[in-house]
Amino acid sequence: MIPEAREVHLSRKDRKVLEACCRSPVTLQRDLKRARIVLLAADGRSTRSIAKEVGVQPRIVSLWRHRYADHGLEGLQDKPRPGKQPIYTKTTDK
Repeated sequence: MIPEAREVHLSRKDRKVLEACCRSPVTLQRDLKRARIVLLAADGRSTRSIAKEVGVQPRIVSLWRHRYADHGLEGLQDKPRPGKQPIYTKTTDK
């Protein structure tokens, strides 16, 4: 079940940054989708209509709505993930 949609309020500065991200030809596709989701959410669109327009699942729209509402633009960045430990380190001198 989809959680209740969070209201997204954009400052003018954040809106300019997200709109520039959408216009830039070098923006990564994942960042473009996140920016579009937040901009459409700020315009008052429903989660399902945003999902249909952007081409993602409604749970993805809900995720980015919540992340932006909680953390602002920093919330749209990827979180660090655990990975394989490097084989060669400073202690191995390689």
